[in-house]
Amino acid sequence: MTDGNTIRSVAKAMELLQFLSDAGEAMSLTAISERAGLPKSTVFGLLTTMRDYDVITQHADGKYALGLRLFEYGCRASAFWNISSLARPYLEHLAEATGASAMLSTYENGHIVALDQAEGRDSLRIVSAPGARLPLHCTSQGKIVLACMSESEAATLLARVPLTPYTPHTETDANALLASLPACRKAGFAVENGEYKIGLRSISAPVFTGGGALKYVVSVLGMFRSVHSDEFAHAERAVVAAGQMLSAALGYPGK
Repeated sequence: MTDGNTIRSVAKAMELLQFLSDAGEAMSLTAISERAGLPKSTVFGLLTTMRDYDVITQHADGKYALGLRLFEYGCRASAFWNISSLARPYLEHLAEATGASAMLSTYENGHIVALDQAEGRDSLRIVSAPGARLPLHCTSQGKIVLACMSESEAATLLARVPLTPYTPHTETDANALLASLPACRKAGFAVENGEYKIGLRSISAPVFTGGGALKYVVSVLGMFRSVHSDEFAHAERAVVAAGQMLSAALGYPGK
């Protein structure tokens, strides 16, 4: 049953969680029922369902308390709220190890959005201020986001975003872009080779959440001599490692 957009049973379950949180101790079925103003049978059904998902635990004396799964969710949620703080050491390490700028970004509504960046030691620095929007089709960040989608999702997205030719190297053929994605997916990273800005080369790797969804992208960007150089290969390995470590910090168990 719903009331507008609110599902009543879910709303009642949330109220029970709030009651247990406010109580600060385990509560009996009778006490929870009285506090909620609901029949015991209704409360018992809700608590039993939530217990099955470990958000509620039941003690030996029959009383109910908040479950361990809520603690796990809270830890993961705090990481999302403080993603820049969580990622900052990785970005600084990447910048130091590669000499290039290191960036954390996310995907939103057909664009890549810069969240944070650590500048490298190179004399020419590549800076994208937090909040800056980058295109999908010609950046390594966008390519890895597309590579982590299904082929149909990526095709649908590329059909509705402009494939603007920023440089003579920009790929503007959606089919050619789609054909390049399996290799990115297999490698675990994507490369930009002067496609967005002349001379700029970058590598990006995915950052997954505990549930396995791609949430963020970690990258290095710089004026590398060539995508075939030893320094670029070193940067590739460093970016992939950073993406894996950040994913683990967000609760991703790995493949």
